Order: sequence, then structure tokens, then C-alpha cells
Amino acid sequence: MNVYYNGSCNICDTEIGHYKKKTNDITYVDISCSQDSHIKHLNQKDLYRRMHVFHEGKLYSGSESFLILWSKIPNFQWLSKFLGIPIFRQLWFMGYEILAFFLFIKNYYIQKK
Repeated sequence: MNVYYNGSCNICDTEIGHYKKKTNDITYVDISCSQDSHIKHLNQKDLYRRMHVFHEGKLYSGSESFLILWSKIPNFQWLSKFLGIPIFRQLWFMGYEILAFFLFIKNYYIQKK
């Protein structure tokens, strides 16, 4: 499994750093430094807008990518299951999109100035 995240975002980088300590079998790719064939079809804004996970031949983005990632990390599997329940999945999707939007604005537009 490959996790693609924006390492130039201090919040994103801190969170991924926490996950790295808990897993050995997941490859974390900082998109601000490198990319690979699984994400080359995404334009730069799409790439930086959300976290992405490539798992079992499929690319997941945004809130879904977190559900996949958490399902593979001990002590986070319960969170993946809980937020996978339909009503909570919708709330998680909306919450993630709002937070991701503001982080994207902060890191993509403001930080580049």
C-alpha cells in the first residue's frame, strides 16, 4: 500500500509521521518531493487537495483514503470501522472535505507566495 501526502503541509506531515511510527509495511510518499505512476494522471491541484492511497490496484482519495489507511494501522482499525458506517461515513466525508479545503488554500496558495 502506498500513501501519498503533502509533506510541505506541517499538519499533514505531523499526522503522517505519527502513522509511520505505527506501521512498517506501508510506503509513504511525500508528493512535494516525489511521485510515481499510480498518481501521475492527477493534476497538481488534485494531487495536493487530498490525501491518496493506492491499495490492491485501486487509488482512493480524500476521506476514503483515510479509511483504508486506518484499517491497516493497529489501534486505528476501530476508527475505520466506525467511520465506515453509512451515516458516519457521510459526516466524515463532509468534515474531511471542509478541513482539506482550508489546508489546501493555506498550503497551495498562501504558502507559495
